[in-house]
Amino acid sequence: MPSTQKKDRVLWLAAAALCVAGLLGWLWACEIWDQYYDYLPRSLNPVTGNIYPLNIHGRVVYQTLKEQSRRENWDFWSMAVLCCGMALGAIYEWRSRKSK
Repeated sequence: MPSTQKKDRVLWLAAAALCVAGLLGWLWACEIWDQYYDYLPRSLNPVTGNIYPLNIHGRVVYQTLKEQSRRENWDFWSMAVLCCGMALGAIYEWRSRKSK
């Protein structure tokens, strides 16, 4: 029985760590959106590479391909890590209810 408790404890710690990491990543992704809203040009500028439109609450800014990839990667991976943490948390809950 102690072995099962250790496994459950590790599962809970992994779920909590992934959820915290995912939430922190999501907050950083929100900061990137905020930075882009404040600093990116509002008009198309092919010379600098700002040709990819991004609509932020009705205001269009133009980003470079590198900026677009950075924003999309942070959005995707932060949500992926958060979802993995939530899935592990659901497994932990299922296992703890099953053992009662």
